[in-house]
Amino acid sequence: MTQLSPSVSSYEPLGASDSPLSNRAALFCLLIFIAAYATNGMDRQVFPMMLPWISKTYHFDLKTAGSLSTIFTLGLVIAGVPTGYLIDRWNRKTTLLIGMVIYSIFTLTTIYAIGFADMLFYRAASGFGEAMQQAVLFAAAGSYFYKNKAMVFGIIQIGFGLGGALGPYLATLMVVKTGNWHSPFVWYCIFGLIMAMVVWWAVPKTFTENKGSAKRATEQVAVSNIPERFWNRNSILCTMSIPFTGIMMFGYMGLYPTFLIKQLHFAPKIAAAAVGIYGFGCMFGVLGGWVGDRFSTRWTIFASYCVIMVNTYLIFSVATQPWQHNVLSFLQGLIASSTLYPNNVSLLQKSVRPAMIGRATGLFQVCHYTGGTAAGFLFGLLVTRIGWHQAALIQETMFPIVGIIAMCLIREDRLLGS
Repeated sequence: MTQLSPSVSSYEPLGASDSPLSNRAALFCLLIFIAAYATNGMDRQVFPMMLPWISKTYHFDLKTAGSLSTIFTLGLVIAGVPTGYLIDRWNRKTTLLIGMVIYSIFTLTTIYAIGFADMLFYRAASGFGEAMQQAVLFAAAGSYFYKNKAMVFGIIQIGFGLGGALGPYLATLMVVKTGNWHSPFVWYCIFGLIMAMVVWWAVPKTFTENKGSAKRATEQVAVSNIPERFWNRNSILCTMSIPFTGIMMFGYMGLYPTFLIKQLHFAPKIAAAAVGIYGFGCMFGVLGGWVGDRFSTRWTIFASYCVIMVNTYLIFSVATQPWQHNVLSFLQGLIASSTLYPNNVSLLQKSVRPAMIGRATGLFQVCHYTGGTAAGFLFGLLVTRIGWHQAALIQETMFPIVGIIAMCLIREDRLLGS
């Protein structure tokens, strides 16, 4: 594996030591980040997996259920830009802890919802907390290990994959054993709060507040090729293409369990296994990130879009057997979450100067999750009107074409590190 290269800050953040961390200590912090992100993955994946039971309890139709499944992205959109500015100017660790507490608490409140309106609020609020956590994770790790951005983002994505793999399966086991869909929400809230305490105790501000290459005195990264303005050709192209990626990814994540259970008539445990295997695919982010860093972030994204178009077509229009969905679900996680996600974050950060890394991370969240906000409702509406196969062909297979066009127009000579 490529050796991760930490940066050394030439200034002293509030509450941080003026001595850099050792490589071992920095990698330990990265492991804590991975574990913290796993609770995010568990919380995010539990709702779609419980959706058939929730819909039955509250008598939700497919459009309503689809909206609730992905509405958490509204919170991510609302929080994205202010959180990006916040972590460029305020204490990152505190922002991270607040975010983890918020999404854990609102995961729990889901079970106390009276109807659609308050459940919608709880789901959106959980997304607000997730945005705060994600922005800090990627900004802090991207600053500290600035030479290996995509690879480090892929490593952090292992945590989301682990949570996404274990979350649906454990939740289903709890429901089968207790006969109550409330149980997973209670336990996942507890897990999240415990991990927040671990982060508070184990991760020093020397790691979270590091500004990387933006403040280095002895090893300055050349940025003369990067436009001084935040809004430039490359950042605008990223902003235009990433929402369509979000629509595709969250349409799949939000209604794929329902497709397996309602359309293909898979038993809940079999459907949960297929959904969980998606999470295992998310655990290979280190590979997807390494490819982007080692070769070309831009062309890695281009190739991923091409592969994802084929894979989503096979999922919704060809595969009918459990083993087929296990394989395709793994590939979906491998390409969408382990490759597209970290490389899209990395590309947008590389499109601006290091001092703007927080804003770039916040912008990515806004773009990615703006697409996700409408994904569940749009997919559910299309399914209601034209059926699963045609709806998936439009939203899951054709939308990535926008990303392919954008990657062809990116100026690689104006990316950081080019």
